[in-house]
Amino acid sequence: MIRNKLQRLLEVTTAFIFLNLLWFIFCLPIVTIYPSTAAMFGIVRKWKIEGIDYEIRSNFISLFKENFKKSFLLGIIWSVIGALMTMDFYLLMNLSFSGKSAVIGLLIFCTFIYVGMSIYMLPITVNFHLSTKEIIKNALFFTIGKIGTTVLCVMVIASIVIICYFIPFLLWIVGSTAAFFVYTIISNLNQGLWMGRNNGI
Repeated sequence: MIRNKLQRLLEVTTAFIFLNLLWFIFCLPIVTIYPSTAAMFGIVRKWKIEGIDYEIRSNFISLFKENFKKSFLLGIIWSVIGALMTMDFYLLMNLSFSGKSAVIGLLIFCTFIYVGMSIYMLPITVNFHLSTKEIIKNALFFTIGKIGTTVLCVMVIASIVIICYFIPFLLWIVGSTAAFFVYTIISNLNQGLWMGRNNGI
């Protein structure tokens, strides 16, 4: 009994490591980070519905191709917005003017919304047949409408990053593990919506 459980644990760990490795390799060109992450969330979604299996490579490549165009465009838009927000922070830190604290507070709030939407966008991409505009709109809806879930997801990701900082070896599994936890938290909002048949919201 213990032997079977140990074997299953090793198999599951291996699956997560392999998925993480595929994700990392497909992220290497940099511009493919969003399509690669979308494919990883697609695999995680499949695992949540059907259980963890080991046909990872072929499924990952299929999901990567299937979601490439939409997630690539989304990645460009989101990267530009992120770059602009980073520039805003840099400029604010180097300027002095009346009401600076209020503007910084507003920008911090916008950054939280940005991070929250980033968490929801790729699960939405692989779970629903929506246009890029609809994906962004629904990501905003979930970020604000499910603020407790958003905060929990941010805390989980931050905790994983901190743990990996102190235990670098876990980088071998951090991406796939984070995706699994995030999708689990999000799918608990509505099992039928997030783990049913893909469709529009």
